[in-house]
Amino acid sequence: MLLLRIIHEGGDIKLLRHHNISFREIGEMVETSIDEGLLTNSDDIITLTDQGKGFLDSNIGIIKERDKSKWIELDMKNKIRKLDKDEVFLPAQNALSFLK
Repeated sequence: MLLLRIIHEGGDIKLLRHHNISFREIGEMVETSIDEGLLTNSDDIITLTDQGKGFLDSNIGIIKERDKSKWIELDMKNKIRKLDKDEVFLPAQNALSFLK
């Protein structure tokens, strides 16, 4: 699904790499999608077929998150307890992972 959306929008496959998919796996996904008739490869340009566009349109809800509260994941490992008004929190530099 994500591969089809990236190709349709002319995006970058680095998004797939961000999801820990290797270049070899991406190549295999492209070949499988071509074999299934979702993509076409002409003049070294990979595009969606009409069947691929239909598949993407009918399944776009799978990859497009509508609930804005789920757009950013909570970072529970760095959450600190609620502090009083007069209390100041000074973490050690190695205590929080985002400071590393």
